[in-house]
Amino acid sequence: MTRADIALATLVACAVASSVLGFAGLGETMSNGFLFAACLLLLLALFMLAVRLPLRGSGSCGSAWATNAAIVVGAIAVVAGANVALYRHDVHLDVSREAANTPPRQLTDVIAQLHTPLALTYFYNAGDANAIALRDLVQIAARNHPLFAFRAIDLDKEPSTARDLGVRAYNTAVLQAEDRKVLVENVIDPARLGFAALRVLRKRTEMVCFVTGHGETFRPMPSHFHYSHVETLKGHETPGAGDVLEAAPEQLDRLQLALNEVGFEMRELLTATSPAIPPDCSVVAEIGPRTAFTSDEVQLFGGYLKGGGRLLLLLDPLSEISGDFERLLLRPVGLSSEAAIVVDPLNHFRTDADKVAVPYYPSHPITKRLALTVFPQARPLLVAQPPFGVGLIVLAASSQDSYVKSSMATVAATGEARSAQRGAQPLAVALEGNWPGGSADKRFRLVVAGTSKFASNEYFPYVSNGEMSLSMLRWLAEDDASPSVAPQPLKLPEIVLTSRQMRDSFIVLEVLLPLSTAMFGMVMWWRRR
Repeated sequence: MTRADIALATLVACAVASSVLGFAGLGETMSNGFLFAACLLLLLALFMLAVRLPLRGSGSCGSAWATNAAIVVGAIAVVAGANVALYRHDVHLDVSREAANTPPRQLTDVIAQLHTPLALTYFYNAGDANAIALRDLVQIAARNHPLFAFRAIDLDKEPSTARDLGVRAYNTAVLQAEDRKVLVENVIDPARLGFAALRVLRKRTEMVCFVTGHGETFRPMPSHFHYSHVETLKGHETPGAGDVLEAAPEQLDRLQLALNEVGFEMRELLTATSPAIPPDCSVVAEIGPRTAFTSDEVQLFGGYLKGGGRLLLLLDPLSEISGDFERLLLRPVGLSSEAAIVVDPLNHFRTDADKVAVPYYPSHPITKRLALTVFPQARPLLVAQPPFGVGLIVLAASSQDSYVKSSMATVAATGEARSAQRGAQPLAVALEGNWPGGSADKRFRLVVAGTSKFASNEYFPYVSNGEMSLSMLRWLAEDDASPSVAPQPLKLPEIVLTSRQMRDSFIVLEVLLPLSTAMFGMVMWWRRR
């Protein structure tokens, strides 16, 4: 066997191995990369075979014609098979540094999870480069999706079609699903099309009622949000990529904006004066209370859960939840808490050990697509065996190295600073089932977390905090018919590492890399001296 034969066999073997890895379910990006590599290797192998073919067949004239005909037929078969394979497995690879040719996740995730037909008609201005770029990105996202129909129309060429759909301006998108229609004007950011698709796919409107009257930071949604624009590598060319939302860190503007983008409605609920939870409330959210609840309010929440209500409780170490609140709302389902703070020396945000980082989660609809989340200054949740008919799962917990430290308010009141034995501390739990003493056909849902800060403006944009906040409310509302997408953080992009990841990066980059360079230098000097 010659060297050329060995090289050809190696190319074919590498191509087969790459194709096998491409179909091994390693993730869309990695699978596409392996398939692309297999295609290039096969093309190179075919080129080597073509070079080795003789210019003329040996033997008689008839055999030469037969050989040439076989070569031509084989080449046509290979080309036809390759085109069929490319058509059936069409993938998109973007090698640009800023991923300028890749549609945003907010759009691609919605299209990938479609269960009903969706039609998008975009009336653009042919002289607007941003509108043309959006058209091209949507066309890339629409490839090989039979449930998604996309049309791009130059408004100047088909004004009558625009009038029939109620379009009056350039760069207007019309989305239609069944008998519902959403019209978005002046859109050149493809991420906005993803959120608009969520709104048109929604068959019912969910109402989130935010409890007020106990020092909560919720306020009715403002008429407009304040933005600033920061020029970055991506924000310079991508519309909206450099937009930064300006808001008070303790408020919930980012969460409210995310809920509004996916089609949820919001209003405040003053439980101190409400005789009952309004029936239009799909979810009741109590986020960051500071003052104690009255006995009537606690009974209001208890009756709501007993009747199959959906309640979100984001508590803080400063929240007063003792007495009737804990006795009637938490203990019946196996929960309790204390006014303390979880400290995690192993997994925490930046260098603050009281900002617990959670990189691992159990299997649950809320945690389905989460990466890293941060729970700043969280109080521990004590979890016991829930009663029969109630399912409980710990959504997030600290590491085994964590411990509980008394908050400053508790130290000031009691004069004692308690530090418990080290061990994992539950930070967020989800419960569903039949409330003890309630009707068997009324199933409640309850999410309890030991901090409200991960949903606030300050921490909502970091890592997966925004996705967790939105997923909690969507799970409570049983909003599983429409796809789930990541909310827009509207914040400068950052790379956030846990304490362990920062330590490992320091060891590799600052210790091992210089030492290995010095060691290899000494070895080369020793060999050449």
